[in-house]
Amino acid sequence: MKEKIQKVFRQNIPFVVVFVAALIWHLVIKISAGDDVVYFQTLMDGRSIWEILAHRYATWSSRMAIEFVLIPLVQVPWLWKILDIIVFTLIPVLLYRLLFLNPEKYLDMECNINKTAGKWLVCAFMLLYPFSDMVSAGWIATTVNYLWPLLGLLYIALLLQKLAQKGHVHWYEGAGGVVSCIFCSSQEQVAAILLVLLFLAMVYSWRRKKSGSLWIYGYAVIDVISLFTILRCPGNGIRSMQEVEGRMPEFAYFSVWEKIYMGAANIERIFVAQVNSIFLIVSAVLAVLVGLKTKNLIKTLLSSVPVFCILGYALIRTGHPWYEKIFIIPKQIAEWNFKDPANWFPVIFLIVTVAGMSYALFCLMREKLETYFYTIAILGVGLASGIVMGFSPTIYASADRPYIYLYFILMAVCLFCIRQMRRQIRKEVPVLVLNMSAVILGLFCMVNIAETLWMCHIM
Repeated sequence: MKEKIQKVFRQNIPFVVVFVAALIWHLVIKISAGDDVVYFQTLMDGRSIWEILAHRYATWSSRMAIEFVLIPLVQVPWLWKILDIIVFTLIPVLLYRLLFLNPEKYLDMECNINKTAGKWLVCAFMLLYPFSDMVSAGWIATTVNYLWPLLGLLYIALLLQKLAQKGHVHWYEGAGGVVSCIFCSSQEQVAAILLVLLFLAMVYSWRRKKSGSLWIYGYAVIDVISLFTILRCPGNGIRSMQEVEGRMPEFAYFSVWEKIYMGAANIERIFVAQVNSIFLIVSAVLAVLVGLKTKNLIKTLLSSVPVFCILGYALIRTGHPWYEKIFIIPKQIAEWNFKDPANWFPVIFLIVTVAGMSYALFCLMREKLETYFYTIAILGVGLASGIVMGFSPTIYASADRPYIYLYFILMAVCLFCIRQMRRQIRKEVPVLVLNMSAVILGLFCMVNIAETLWMCHIM
Protein backbone atom coordinates (compact mmCIF):
# COMPACT_ATOMS: atom_id res chain seq x y z
CA MET A 1 0.00 0.00 0.00
CA LYS A 2 2.83 2.36 0.92
CA GLU A 3 4.63 1.65 -2.33
CA LYS A 4 1.45 2.29 -4.29
CA ILE A 5 0.98 5.66 -2.60
CA GLN A 6 4.61 6.57 -3.30
CA LYS A 7 4.19 5.59 -6.95
CA VAL A 8 1.06 7.73 -7.33
CA PHE A 9 2.87 10.61 -5.63
CA ARG A 10 5.86 10.36 -7.98
CA GLN A 11 3.60 10.22 -11.01
CA ASN A 12 1.79 13.38 -9.95
CA ILE A 13 4.64 15.55 -8.68
CA PRO A 14 3.78 18.36 -11.17
CA PHE A 15 0.29 18.68 -9.66
CA VAL A 16 1.79 18.56 -6.16
CA VAL A 17 3.98 21.52 -7.13
CA VAL A 18 0.89 23.47 -8.22
CA PHE A 19 -0.85 22.52 -4.97
CA VAL A 20 2.11 23.67 -2.85
CA ALA A 21 2.33 26.99 -4.71
CA ALA A 22 -1.40 27.58 -4.22
CA LEU A 23 -1.13 26.56 -0.55
CA ILE A 24 1.67 29.04 0.10
CA TRP A 25 -0.19 31.86 -1.64
CA HIS A 26 -3.37 31.22 0.31
CA LEU A 27 -1.54 31.03 3.62
CA VAL A 28 -0.19 34.52 2.95
CA ILE A 29 -3.43 36.04 1.62
CA LYS A 30 -5.27 38.38 3.96
CA ILE A 31 -9.00 38.90 3.42
CA SER A 32 -9.06 42.57 4.35
CA ALA A 33 -10.06 44.59 1.31
CA GLY A 34 -12.21 44.71 -1.81
CA ASP A 35 -15.82 43.62 -2.21
CA ASP A 36 -15.24 40.71 0.19
CA VAL A 37 -15.12 42.99 3.24
CA VAL A 38 -16.66 46.20 1.95
CA TYR A 39 -19.83 44.64 0.58
CA PHE A 40 -20.42 40.88 0.65
CA GLN A 41 -19.68 40.26 4.34
CA THR A 42 -22.49 42.63 5.31
CA LEU A 43 -25.16 41.26 2.99
CA MET A 44 -26.51 38.51 5.23
CA ASP A 45 -27.34 40.76 8.18
CA GLY A 46 -30.88 39.64 9.02
CA ARG A 47 -31.81 38.50 5.50
CA SER A 48 -32.06 35.09 3.87
CA ILE A 49 -29.94 34.19 0.85
CA TRP A 50 -33.08 34.15 -1.34
CA GLU A 51 -34.02 37.71 -0.35
CA ILE A 52 -30.50 38.87 -1.09
CA LEU A 53 -30.41 37.19 -4.50
CA ALA A 54 -33.81 38.61 -5.49
CA HIS A 55 -32.67 42.10 -4.50
CA ARG A 56 -29.35 41.70 -6.32
CA TYR A 57 -31.09 40.50 -9.50
CA ALA A 58 -33.44 43.49 -9.43
CA THR A 59 -30.80 46.09 -8.67
CA TRP A 60 -27.29 44.94 -9.57
CA SER A 61 -26.32 41.51 -10.93
CA SER A 62 -27.63 38.45 -12.79
CA ARG A 63 -24.97 36.09 -11.36
CA MET A 64 -27.41 34.37 -9.04
CA ALA A 65 -25.92 30.88 -9.15
CA ILE A 66 -22.43 32.20 -8.46
CA GLU A 67 -23.57 34.53 -5.68
CA PHE A 68 -25.59 31.70 -4.12
CA VAL A 69 -22.17 30.17 -3.39
CA LEU A 70 -20.22 33.40 -2.94
CA ILE A 71 -22.30 35.23 -0.33
CA PRO A 72 -22.27 32.48 2.35
CA LEU A 73 -18.64 31.62 1.53
CA VAL A 74 -17.43 35.17 2.18
CA GLN A 75 -18.55 34.72 5.77
CA VAL A 76 -16.09 31.81 6.20
CA PRO A 77 -12.74 32.86 4.64
CA TRP A 78 -10.84 29.76 5.83
CA LEU A 79 -13.29 27.52 3.95
CA TRP A 80 -12.82 29.59 0.80
CA LYS A 81 -9.05 29.15 1.08
CA ILE A 82 -9.39 25.36 1.25
CA LEU A 83 -11.82 25.23 -1.67
CA ASP A 84 -9.83 27.70 -3.77
CA ILE A 85 -6.64 25.70 -3.35
CA ILE A 86 -8.55 22.63 -4.55
CA VAL A 87 -10.01 24.53 -7.53
CA PHE A 88 -6.60 25.94 -8.51
CA THR A 89 -5.06 22.45 -8.38
CA LEU A 90 -7.91 20.77 -10.25
CA ILE A 91 -7.74 23.18 -13.22
CA PRO A 92 -4.41 21.76 -14.54
CA VAL A 93 -5.63 18.23 -13.74
CA LEU A 94 -8.68 18.68 -15.98
CA LEU A 95 -6.63 20.50 -18.62
CA TYR A 96 -4.18 17.60 -18.67
CA ARG A 97 -6.97 15.04 -18.97
CA LEU A 98 -8.55 17.08 -21.74
CA LEU A 99 -5.40 17.55 -23.83
CA PHE A 100 -3.08 14.65 -23.04
CA LEU A 101 -4.68 11.74 -21.23
CA ASN A 102 -7.67 10.93 -23.42
CA PRO A 103 -6.66 9.72 -26.90
CA GLU A 104 -8.45 11.81 -29.50
CA LYS A 105 -9.00 9.06 -32.02
CA TYR A 106 -11.89 10.95 -33.51
CA LEU A 107 -9.45 13.63 -34.70
CA ASP A 108 -6.84 11.09 -35.82
CA MET A 109 -4.29 12.65 -33.50
CA GLU A 110 -1.27 10.88 -32.04
CA CYS A 111 -2.29 8.89 -28.96
CA ASN A 112 1.05 7.79 -27.50
CA ILE A 113 1.79 10.76 -25.27
CA ASN A 114 4.55 11.08 -22.69
CA LYS A 115 2.32 11.58 -19.69
CA THR A 116 5.02 13.02 -17.41
CA ALA A 117 6.05 15.67 -19.95
CA GLY A 118 2.40 16.54 -20.51
CA LYS A 119 1.81 17.02 -16.79
CA TRP A 120 4.83 19.28 -16.40
CA LEU A 121 3.80 21.39 -19.40
CA VAL A 122 0.23 21.86 -18.18
CA CYS A 123 1.37 22.69 -14.65
CA ALA A 124 4.04 25.09 -15.91
CA PHE A 125 1.41 27.03 -17.85
CA MET A 126 -0.82 27.04 -14.76
CA LEU A 127 2.02 28.52 -12.70
CA LEU A 128 2.56 31.16 -15.38
CA TYR A 129 -0.96 32.50 -14.95
CA PRO A 130 -0.86 35.79 -12.98
CA PHE A 131 -2.98 34.67 -10.04
CA SER A 132 -2.54 38.15 -8.54
CA ASP A 133 -5.20 39.30 -11.05
CA MET A 134 -7.69 37.62 -8.71
CA VAL A 135 -7.31 40.35 -6.07
CA SER A 136 -8.77 43.15 -8.17
CA ALA A 137 -12.25 42.96 -6.58
CA GLY A 138 -11.26 41.08 -3.45
CA TRP A 139 -9.77 37.58 -3.39
CA ILE A 140 -12.97 35.66 -2.62
CA ALA A 141 -15.29 37.63 -4.90
CA THR A 142 -12.91 37.54 -7.87
CA THR A 143 -11.93 33.87 -7.69
CA VAL A 144 -15.50 32.63 -7.25
CA ASN A 145 -16.67 34.84 -10.14
CA TYR A 146 -13.84 34.08 -12.56
CA LEU A 147 -11.55 31.20 -11.52
CA TRP A 148 -14.24 28.78 -10.35
CA PRO A 149 -16.38 29.07 -13.53
CA LEU A 150 -13.23 28.18 -15.47
CA LEU A 151 -13.12 24.84 -13.64
CA GLY A 152 -16.77 24.20 -14.51
CA LEU A 153 -16.10 25.07 -18.15
CA LEU A 154 -13.18 22.62 -18.33
CA TYR A 155 -15.29 19.88 -16.74
CA ILE A 156 -18.04 20.32 -19.34
CA ALA A 157 -15.42 20.33 -22.12
CA LEU A 158 -14.10 17.03 -20.73
CA LEU A 159 -17.61 15.56 -20.80
CA LEU A 160 -18.08 16.72 -24.40
CA GLN A 161 -14.81 15.04 -25.33
CA LYS A 162 -15.92 11.81 -23.67
CA LEU A 163 -19.25 11.95 -25.50
CA ALA A 164 -17.40 12.42 -28.79
CA GLN A 165 -15.16 9.42 -28.07
CA LYS A 166 -17.50 6.93 -26.43
CA GLY A 167 -20.96 8.37 -27.09
CA HIS A 168 -22.04 8.26 -23.46
CA VAL A 169 -21.20 9.41 -19.93
CA HIS A 170 -22.29 7.98 -16.60
CA TRP A 171 -25.38 9.55 -15.08
CA TYR A 172 -23.41 11.02 -12.17
CA GLU A 173 -20.89 12.58 -14.57
CA GLY A 174 -23.70 14.12 -16.58
CA ALA A 175 -25.41 15.35 -13.41
CA GLY A 176 -22.14 16.95 -12.34
CA GLY A 177 -22.10 18.67 -15.71
CA VAL A 178 -25.60 20.05 -15.05
CA VAL A 179 -24.44 21.57 -11.75
CA SER A 180 -21.29 22.92 -13.42
CA CYS A 181 -23.33 24.37 -16.29
CA ILE A 182 -25.77 26.14 -13.96
CA PHE A 183 -22.90 27.62 -11.96
CA CYS A 184 -20.43 28.64 -14.67
CA SER A 185 -23.04 29.89 -17.19
CA SER A 186 -24.05 32.45 -14.57
CA GLN A 187 -20.85 34.28 -15.60
CA GLU A 188 -21.52 36.23 -18.80
CA GLN A 189 -18.26 35.49 -20.62
CA VAL A 190 -18.38 31.80 -19.75
CA ALA A 191 -22.00 31.56 -20.89
CA ALA A 192 -20.98 32.84 -24.34
CA ILE A 193 -17.90 30.58 -24.54
CA LEU A 194 -19.96 27.59 -23.43
CA LEU A 195 -22.59 28.29 -26.09
CA VAL A 196 -19.92 28.17 -28.80
CA LEU A 197 -18.39 25.03 -27.29
CA LEU A 198 -21.76 23.25 -27.25
CA PHE A 199 -22.51 24.40 -30.79
CA LEU A 200 -19.19 22.96 -31.97
CA ALA A 201 -20.05 19.69 -30.23
CA MET A 202 -23.36 19.61 -32.10
CA VAL A 203 -21.62 20.38 -35.40
CA TYR A 204 -19.21 17.53 -34.75
CA SER A 205 -22.12 15.13 -34.15
CA TRP A 206 -24.07 16.33 -37.19
CA ARG A 207 -21.05 15.98 -39.48
CA ARG A 208 -20.79 12.37 -38.43
CA LYS A 209 -24.53 11.88 -38.90
CA LYS A 210 -25.13 11.30 -35.22
CA SER A 211 -28.05 12.64 -33.27
CA GLY A 212 -25.83 13.81 -30.43
CA SER A 213 -26.23 13.10 -26.74
CA LEU A 214 -29.19 14.42 -24.79
CA TRP A 215 -26.66 15.75 -22.28
CA ILE A 216 -25.36 18.18 -24.90
CA TYR A 217 -28.82 19.50 -25.66
CA GLY A 218 -29.59 19.68 -21.95
CA TYR A 219 -26.49 21.77 -21.28
CA ALA A 220 -27.38 23.98 -24.24
CA VAL A 221 -30.87 24.59 -22.83
CA ILE A 222 -29.41 25.54 -19.44
CA ASP A 223 -26.91 27.87 -21.08
CA VAL A 224 -29.53 29.56 -23.26
CA ILE A 225 -31.74 30.08 -20.20
CA SER A 226 -28.77 31.61 -18.38
CA LEU A 227 -28.05 33.94 -21.30
CA PHE A 228 -31.71 34.95 -21.44
CA THR A 229 -31.64 35.62 -17.69
CA ILE A 230 -28.51 37.74 -18.11
CA LEU A 231 -29.95 39.76 -20.98
CA ARG A 232 -33.28 40.33 -19.24
CA CYS A 233 -31.82 41.14 -15.82
CA PRO A 234 -32.97 44.64 -14.72
CA GLY A 235 -30.05 44.85 -12.29
CA ASN A 236 -27.49 44.67 -15.09
CA GLY A 237 -29.00 47.75 -16.73
CA ILE A 238 -29.16 49.65 -13.44
CA ARG A 239 -25.56 48.78 -12.62
CA SER A 240 -24.42 49.80 -16.10
CA MET A 241 -26.05 53.22 -15.79
CA GLN A 242 -24.50 53.78 -12.37
CA GLU A 243 -21.07 52.71 -13.60
CA VAL A 244 -21.32 55.01 -16.62
CA GLU A 245 -22.19 57.93 -14.39
CA GLY A 246 -19.53 57.17 -11.80
CA ARG A 247 -16.63 55.88 -13.90
CA MET A 248 -16.96 56.88 -17.56
CA PRO A 249 -19.67 59.47 -18.41
CA GLU A 250 -18.49 59.72 -22.02
CA PHE A 251 -19.21 55.98 -22.48
CA ALA A 252 -22.89 56.82 -23.06
CA TYR A 253 -21.93 58.56 -26.33
CA PHE A 254 -19.59 55.88 -27.70
CA SER A 255 -20.50 54.23 -30.98
CA VAL A 256 -20.34 50.46 -31.44
CA TRP A 257 -17.03 50.81 -33.28
CA GLU A 258 -15.52 52.89 -30.49
CA LYS A 259 -16.50 50.25 -27.96
CA ILE A 260 -14.98 47.53 -30.13
CA TYR A 261 -11.85 49.64 -30.46
CA MET A 262 -11.63 50.10 -26.69
CA GLY A 263 -11.99 46.35 -26.10
CA ALA A 264 -9.46 45.41 -28.80
CA ALA A 265 -6.93 48.04 -27.69
CA ASN A 266 -7.13 46.77 -24.13
CA ILE A 267 -6.37 43.21 -25.25
CA GLU A 268 -3.41 44.52 -27.22
CA ARG A 269 -2.20 46.49 -24.19
CA ILE A 270 -2.36 43.49 -21.83
CA PHE A 271 -1.05 40.74 -24.12
CA VAL A 272 1.28 42.53 -26.54
CA ALA A 273 2.29 46.00 -25.35
CA GLN A 274 3.06 44.84 -21.81
CA VAL A 275 5.08 41.88 -23.15
CA ASN A 276 2.87 39.25 -21.55
CA SER A 277 4.93 36.15 -20.74
CA ILE A 278 2.21 33.63 -21.63
CA PHE A 279 1.43 35.31 -24.94
CA LEU A 280 5.17 35.52 -25.76
CA ILE A 281 5.74 31.82 -24.97
CA VAL A 282 2.67 30.68 -26.92
CA SER A 283 3.67 32.79 -29.95
CA ALA A 284 7.27 31.56 -29.87
CA VAL A 285 6.24 27.90 -29.50
CA LEU A 286 3.84 28.09 -32.44
CA ALA A 287 6.52 29.69 -34.63
CA VAL A 288 9.07 27.02 -33.70
CA LEU A 289 6.56 24.24 -34.39
CA VAL A 290 5.84 25.69 -37.83
CA GLY A 291 9.57 25.75 -38.55
CA LEU A 292 9.89 22.12 -37.49
CA LYS A 293 6.96 20.99 -39.59
CA THR A 294 7.37 23.01 -42.78
CA LYS A 295 11.14 23.56 -42.94
CA ASN A 296 10.16 26.70 -44.83
CA LEU A 297 11.80 30.01 -43.86
CA ILE A 298 9.04 32.24 -45.24
CA LYS A 299 6.28 30.34 -43.47
CA THR A 300 8.28 30.36 -40.26
CA LEU A 301 8.86 34.11 -40.47
CA LEU A 302 5.17 34.77 -41.13
CA SER A 303 4.29 32.59 -38.15
CA SER A 304 6.78 34.59 -36.07
CA VAL A 305 4.98 37.91 -36.62
CA PRO A 306 3.41 37.84 -33.11
CA VAL A 307 6.89 37.41 -31.60
CA PHE A 308 8.21 40.31 -33.67
CA CYS A 309 5.36 42.53 -32.49
CA ILE A 310 6.08 41.73 -28.85
CA LEU A 311 9.82 42.25 -29.29
CA GLY A 312 9.02 45.53 -31.04
CA TYR A 313 7.50 46.78 -27.81
CA ALA A 314 10.13 45.23 -25.58
CA LEU A 315 13.22 46.33 -27.52
CA ILE A 316 12.61 48.86 -30.30
CA ARG A 317 10.34 51.16 -28.27
CA THR A 318 13.03 51.56 -25.60
CA GLY A 319 15.77 52.14 -28.16
CA HIS A 320 14.87 55.69 -29.15
CA PRO A 321 12.14 58.14 -28.06
CA TRP A 322 11.00 58.52 -31.67
CA TYR A 323 9.74 54.92 -31.74
CA GLU A 324 7.18 55.80 -29.06
CA LYS A 325 5.15 57.36 -31.87
CA ILE A 326 4.84 53.94 -33.48
CA PHE A 327 5.14 51.41 -30.67
CA ILE A 328 2.71 53.15 -28.38
CA ILE A 329 1.13 51.53 -25.35
CA PRO A 330 -2.63 52.18 -25.32
CA LYS A 331 -3.52 54.28 -22.33
CA GLN A 332 -6.39 53.58 -19.98
CA ILE A 333 -8.42 56.49 -21.24
CA ALA A 334 -11.77 56.77 -22.94
CA GLU A 335 -11.08 59.50 -25.47
CA TRP A 336 -9.31 59.04 -28.79
CA ASN A 337 -8.61 61.24 -31.76
CA PHE A 338 -9.18 58.85 -34.64
CA LYS A 339 -7.74 61.38 -37.08
CA ASP A 340 -4.35 60.62 -35.53
CA PRO A 341 -2.97 57.44 -37.16
CA ALA A 342 -1.15 56.57 -33.93
CA ASN A 343 -4.47 55.70 -32.32
CA TRP A 344 -5.00 52.96 -34.90
CA PHE A 345 -1.63 51.28 -34.30
CA PRO A 346 -2.73 49.18 -31.28
CA VAL A 347 -5.62 47.60 -33.22
CA ILE A 348 -3.43 47.15 -36.31
CA PHE A 349 -0.81 45.37 -34.20
CA LEU A 350 -3.50 43.17 -32.68
CA ILE A 351 -4.92 42.26 -36.10
CA VAL A 352 -1.45 41.47 -37.46
CA THR A 353 -0.62 39.43 -34.36
CA VAL A 354 -3.84 37.40 -34.52
CA ALA A 355 -3.37 36.88 -38.26
CA GLY A 356 0.16 35.59 -37.66
CA MET A 357 -1.07 33.19 -34.99
CA SER A 358 -3.94 32.00 -37.20
CA TYR A 359 -1.50 31.39 -40.06
CA ALA A 360 0.77 29.39 -37.75
CA LEU A 361 -2.16 27.22 -36.70
CA PHE A 362 -3.10 26.71 -40.36
CA CYS A 363 0.43 25.52 -41.15
CA LEU A 364 0.24 23.06 -38.28
CA MET A 365 -3.24 21.75 -39.09
CA ARG A 366 -3.65 22.16 -42.83
CA GLU A 367 -4.06 18.38 -43.24
CA LYS A 368 -6.93 18.47 -40.74
CA LEU A 369 -9.06 21.48 -41.69
CA GLU A 370 -11.87 20.40 -39.40
CA THR A 371 -9.49 20.52 -36.45
CA TYR A 372 -8.29 23.92 -37.64
CA PHE A 373 -11.85 25.20 -37.81
CA TYR A 374 -12.59 24.08 -34.24
CA THR A 375 -9.32 25.59 -32.96
CA ILE A 376 -9.88 28.94 -34.67
CA ALA A 377 -13.47 29.05 -33.40
CA ILE A 378 -12.31 28.50 -29.81
CA LEU A 379 -9.49 31.04 -30.18
CA GLY A 380 -11.95 33.49 -31.72
CA VAL A 381 -14.45 33.20 -28.88
CA GLY A 382 -11.57 33.74 -26.44
CA LEU A 383 -10.64 36.98 -28.19
CA ALA A 384 -14.30 37.98 -28.34
CA SER A 385 -14.61 37.44 -24.57
CA GLY A 386 -11.95 40.13 -24.18
CA ILE A 387 -13.16 42.52 -26.86
CA VAL A 388 -16.69 42.48 -25.42
CA MET A 389 -15.27 44.22 -22.34
CA GLY A 390 -15.27 47.35 -24.50
CA PHE A 391 -19.04 47.34 -24.09
CA SER A 392 -18.67 47.75 -20.34
CA PRO A 393 -17.90 51.06 -18.62
CA THR A 394 -15.95 49.05 -16.03
CA ILE A 395 -13.39 47.82 -18.57
CA TYR A 396 -10.56 49.56 -16.72
CA ALA A 397 -11.98 49.15 -13.23
CA SER A 398 -12.17 45.39 -13.84
CA ALA A 399 -8.40 45.36 -14.39
CA ASP A 400 -7.05 42.16 -16.00
CA ARG A 401 -9.31 39.58 -14.33
CA PRO A 402 -11.84 39.24 -17.22
CA TYR A 403 -9.05 38.00 -19.53
CA ILE A 404 -8.52 34.75 -17.62
CA TYR A 405 -10.48 32.80 -20.25
CA LEU A 406 -8.36 34.14 -23.11
CA TYR A 407 -5.26 33.20 -21.12
CA PHE A 408 -6.36 29.60 -20.76
CA ILE A 409 -7.60 29.28 -24.34
CA LEU A 410 -4.16 30.41 -25.52
CA MET A 411 -2.57 27.84 -23.20
CA ALA A 412 -4.87 25.06 -24.42
CA VAL A 413 -4.22 25.86 -28.09
CA CYS A 414 -0.46 25.87 -27.53
CA LEU A 415 -0.50 22.59 -25.58
CA PHE A 416 -2.73 21.00 -28.23
CA CYS A 417 -0.20 21.92 -30.94
CA ILE A 418 2.71 20.59 -28.85
CA ARG A 419 0.84 17.33 -28.47
CA GLN A 420 0.21 17.17 -32.19
CA MET A 421 3.92 17.66 -32.94
CA ARG A 422 5.32 15.58 -30.08
CA ARG A 423 6.84 12.83 -32.23
CA GLN A 424 8.64 15.32 -34.49
CA ILE A 425 9.82 17.36 -31.48
CA ARG A 426 11.45 14.30 -29.89
CA LYS A 427 12.93 13.23 -33.21
CA GLU A 428 14.40 16.54 -34.42
CA VAL A 429 15.00 18.78 -31.42
CA PRO A 430 18.23 18.05 -29.53
CA VAL A 431 17.85 17.00 -25.91
CA LEU A 432 20.02 19.94 -24.82
CA VAL A 433 17.63 22.40 -26.47
CA LEU A 434 14.64 20.75 -24.82
CA ASN A 435 16.36 20.86 -21.43
CA MET A 436 17.31 24.51 -21.86
CA SER A 437 13.74 25.33 -22.89
CA ALA A 438 12.49 23.57 -19.75
CA VAL A 439 14.91 25.61 -17.62
CA ILE A 440 13.76 28.89 -19.20
CA LEU A 441 10.11 27.94 -18.72
CA GLY A 442 10.87 27.04 -15.12
CA LEU A 443 12.51 30.43 -14.54
CA PHE A 444 9.41 32.18 -15.92
CA CYS A 445 7.31 30.13 -13.48
CA MET A 446 9.54 30.94 -10.51
CA VAL A 447 9.39 34.65 -11.28
CA ASN A 448 5.59 34.54 -11.46
CA ILE A 449 5.33 32.48 -8.26
CA ALA A 450 7.51 35.00 -6.41
CA GLU A 451 5.66 37.99 -7.85
CA THR A 452 2.29 36.47 -6.96
CA LEU A 453 3.51 35.69 -3.43
CA TRP A 454 4.51 39.34 -3.02
CA MET A 455 1.10 40.50 -4.25
CA CYS A 456 -0.62 38.10 -1.86
CA HIS A 457 1.44 39.63 0.96
CA ILE A 458 0.78 43.30 0.21
CA MET A 459 -2.85 43.12 -1.01
